[in-house]
Amino acid sequence: MHQHHHTVAGHRVTINVVTHEDDLPAFRDFIRRHLQALAVDTETTGLDIYSTHRLRTVQFGTPSESWVLLVERGGQIADDARRALRGVRQLVIHNASYDLQVIQRHLGIPMEDLWPKTRDTKILSHLVDPRGQDEGGIGHGLEALTRHHIDPVVADEVKGLMARLAKRYKTTKARIWAKVDIEDPEYTLYAGMDTILTARLAQILSRLVPHSARSLIAYEHQVAEICSYMERTGFLLDVDYTMDLSARLAGEEMANTEIAQRYGCENVNSTEQVADILELRGVEIPGRTPTGRRQVDKTLLATLAAQGDEFAIAVQGAKKARKWRTTWVDGFLAGMDANGRCHAAINSLRARTARMSITGIPAQTLPAGDFLIRRCFVAEDGHRIASVDYKGQELRVLAALSGDRTMIRAFAEDANLHLMTARAAFGPEVEKDTKEYKAGKITNFGRVFGGGAKTVSEQTGLPLDVAKTVVEAFDKRYPAVTVHARKLQHAARRHGYITTPTGRRLPVDQARAYAALNYEVQSTSRDVTCRGLIRLHRAGYTPYLRLPIHDEVVASLPERHAERSARDIARLMAEQMGPVYIDTDHEIGLRSWGSLYGADY
Repeated sequence: MHQHHHTVAGHRVTINVVTHEDDLPAFRDFIRRHLQALAVDTETTGLDIYSTHRLRTVQFGTPSESWVLLVERGGQIADDARRALRGVRQLVIHNASYDLQVIQRHLGIPMEDLWPKTRDTKILSHLVDPRGQDEGGIGHGLEALTRHHIDPVVADEVKGLMARLAKRYKTTKARIWAKVDIEDPEYTLYAGMDTILTARLAQILSRLVPHSARSLIAYEHQVAEICSYMERTGFLLDVDYTMDLSARLAGEEMANTEIAQRYGCENVNSTEQVADILELRGVEIPGRTPTGRRQVDKTLLATLAAQGDEFAIAVQGAKKARKWRTTWVDGFLAGMDANGRCHAAINSLRARTARMSITGIPAQTLPAGDFLIRRCFVAEDGHRIASVDYKGQELRVLAALSGDRTMIRAFAEDANLHLMTARAAFGPEVEKDTKEYKAGKITNFGRVFGGGAKTVSEQTGLPLDVAKTVVEAFDKRYPAVTVHARKLQHAARRHGYITTPTGRRLPVDQARAYAALNYEVQSTSRDVTCRGLIRLHRAGYTPYLRLPIHDEVVASLPERHAERSARDIARLMAEQMGPVYIDTDHEIGLRSWGSLYGADY
């Protein structure tokens, strides 16, 4: 057995490494002494759980001692890891969704057995301070939390070990996890220290969660659990279509690149080259970057392309084809498992407002209204794809939070709120699908996001004075919204944060107090979706769910009762929030996700 001694916050800690089965009796004694609760962590060969992925070590720890099991060697060491995971009454894990999926895949223990007794320090950290480091917060990674709450020297020294190992092994930081000798002292020190730090964080963070947010601890663990099941299931890829699409996009990129080269542009991604050619052809480029360089943005290219400019069309086409292929299509093919499934990484607590983010299948950033990329994903054989989303979720939430009677009545009567706002500004003769109607719609959403007249003007093309008229009409039409926004701004300036109806504390920068309403609406809307997910889980629908996308859930439903199931999902997701019913719509497609956007499969 190898052993390390280190100092954390002035206290000596011990890391034991089980290298042979002879070391297991001492490990078992440790487990018996700490059956009530232990921190757990895993080390693997990479982050992609469902492809060529191996589990190397499993660690168990307290605030002062940890044990590293080299489970990669299998046999009794792996068996003891399984017994310990099953036997310990509470597991403390940082980012449990990842480690529990790893444990299920490689050690065969279903997540359903471990989630009920798991406490995730990443979830606790978000409830303490939801801001990322880029927003002025502590952050939610183990290194950042260690630096702030425990010991900055340990954060720098121990968490930097893998970078130093990569240099010593002459490889990259991404590849060192698979290449490092499993008994390397620095590697086992790194592995063992993680559980000691996680155990300490659990003690610290549990005390720091605001009293108002304590009821959210169990709730957020439920949400994370449901999302991890969706990750585990994955989304079936139509591999033949995806490979064909990759080849087609590569061809489009090449063809458009050749056209651009005929104009003298060797690299369509070089803004300077594109700008030079445009100016040689008499195009004025008014925009400048903060550093003073010419700005050739999407708007300029789209304007020129709409006028039939062949060079602009070629640049636009080459850039789009490359982006779609490299950002999405080839990524799907590279990330799929042996069964042709892609497993999204769903971060159930991401933004300051707790809004989710999805990577792997970046559903939140796919081209709006376009079926080409979504067509890559399909329902199971004999299933149809279904989508259920909330009807005007954020505006309905705004009505419920503000208590504005006009807005509440409009939703109760299923009136067109965008038309109401437009007519309040421009008169009763305004109809749908007009510039005035669009101004009303953008104003409604803009007020939720803190946008004013300038935003409305930029997005509609209306003169600024006209946009001001629409915004003023909104504030006059829905006075309780303005009152509520001012109340939130006052709380934000006074306390530095607001507290949502669920008790979540959201920090608000003093200079951005106007954003308080946006934060509250976005966070509350996210919780509406998450409560819907919990109801679906309890009703047994989780195996059919594929992705949660803000106010929408995508599902794969057996064809023979797809309509009935989609209606039931819609019913379960809908919610009464005070005086406002947050209703849902459902849609059944064909087999591909793209069929909901116009694809014929």
